[in-house]
Amino acid sequence: MEADLEIWMVSREMEEIAGVGGVKDVTRQLLAAIARRGMRARLVMPRYGIVDDSTLSDTGIALTFPTDYPDRQHTTHARVLYTEAVGVPIYLIDAPCYAEKEGIYTYTAREAQRIGRPEITGCGYYDFFEMNVVLQKATLELIQALGAHPDLIHCQDAHAAFVPAMMRRVPRYAKYFADVGAGITIHNAGPGYHQEVYDLALAQVMTELPEEVIRHGVHREGVYPFLVGGMYADFVNTVSENYAREVMEAPPDDEQTVGIGAAFRARGIQLFGVTNGIDPSEYDPTRPQEMGIAAGYNPLTGDMAGKAICRRALIAEINSGRSDSLQINGYLEDAPGRPLVTMVSRLTAQKGVDRFIEAVRLLLEGAPGQPPDPDILFLVLGAGDPTYQEALIQLTRADPFRGRIAVIIGHGPAVARRVYAAGDFFVNPAAFEPCGLTDYMAQLMGTVPVVHLVGGLVKVQDGVTGYGYYPHTAEALAATLRRAITVMREQPEQHLRIIQQAIRTIYERYTWDKVLERGYMPLYMHAARRKRADRGS
Repeated sequence: MEADLEIWMVSREMEEIAGVGGVKDVTRQLLAAIARRGMRARLVMPRYGIVDDSTLSDTGIALTFPTDYPDRQHTTHARVLYTEAVGVPIYLIDAPCYAEKEGIYTYTAREAQRIGRPEITGCGYYDFFEMNVVLQKATLELIQALGAHPDLIHCQDAHAAFVPAMMRRVPRYAKYFADVGAGITIHNAGPGYHQEVYDLALAQVMTELPEEVIRHGVHREGVYPFLVGGMYADFVNTVSENYAREVMEAPPDDEQTVGIGAAFRARGIQLFGVTNGIDPSEYDPTRPQEMGIAAGYNPLTGDMAGKAICRRALIAEINSGRSDSLQINGYLEDAPGRPLVTMVSRLTAQKGVDRFIEAVRLLLEGAPGQPPDPDILFLVLGAGDPTYQEALIQLTRADPFRGRIAVIIGHGPAVARRVYAAGDFFVNPAAFEPCGLTDYMAQLMGTVPVVHLVGGLVKVQDGVTGYGYYPHTAEALAATLRRAITVMREQPEQHLRIIQQAIRTIYERYTWDKVLERGYMPLYMHAARRKRADRGS
């Protein structure tokens, strides 16, 4: 039965085609694992204006469906384009609401400038709800147009979370999809990730869902797709076991989860946890040319000479003031024995940037009872809140931080790999973290993570595969970094054991093949029970 499963996935993004967040990585790598297992998989996603048409072919399928507004009728006409990736057919919905979009979820500076409103750079698209509904309806329309009969539809995040309800309660879909299972994965339950809409009439008319369904999904005066879809889904999961527990145990007034766990409890929605995986081949330092790093090395055999070369090359790159056209601030005065602490992150409050900045001060200036350690070097790669960006830049210009911290403003997988390869330690001081993937990336590149033990970051075992701390304070972060650095300086063999155990643990537990086998397959088989029952199997 398992090999016969046909799984359709719905996602707003996928790596290699278009994407900006962690959803793109999960979408691609989970689809690849499904294909490797011999199951059939399909993906439906938008065709944004930034997608290269030369990689696409036209299926000849034209979709037409209503996307009405409360004050007017509206019909969406969409073409369906096609490509393949990781051995999986990809259908891209070419609809007017996607045609000029460059930022996936938010306005780029160029888009904002084009419409004469530079102040909305980074803000969510005004028609985000239509964009989400078009993708979801187009998926159901396409499956019918193709005469496909999937076992289940896997919906990635709130952008696709209405699908299970539409399958069951919109009359023109209900009969066709009666024996099709559905599941929802929540990638982040924090503020700004729920795709809620506060116009109940708009939600009802555009989705075509009955009024009672929409009203049952109201939370804090908005319609929450996770609640609407969750009431009809065969499973709802988030991206780590511990984050699922944190969400479900949070009180109704919790702001880190917007109280969604209490809303789930009130509606009898169960939340499962499946910790995200990673493809180790994408962060393999034994293949320097493919990784784009200065030299190869193998942490598992203890061959770390190439890592020192990577460090020297990156510091020379930083001190030259040029790195993939990204903005570099500050420089690093390297010397033997100076630990290099790195961070690759969005620069936001969620990511604990304020705690990191204060921890840098505590380590380089000293604290009561703790002398300064002027030999520590810090390197940050990221972008985000302008306030945090400016605060980090100011650190690079002030004594006693000059020559001790450099900040690269921007993002890019190539420079990120060079940072992972160069560092001794990698910090993730997030206030909340559904799973965490950057800790995996650092570990595979032989860099020891130091993390706030929250959400999915509890997979880092203190003193075994990295270091963890609690509570969420700069003092706790600084103290844990001191402890980790002391081990590196005084017990180098133990430092290497931590690096090696981290890599072994990833191969044992957290490759996508293992995550699919142990985490998603039980959920998929449960969701596919409708069709199995009809087959009498």
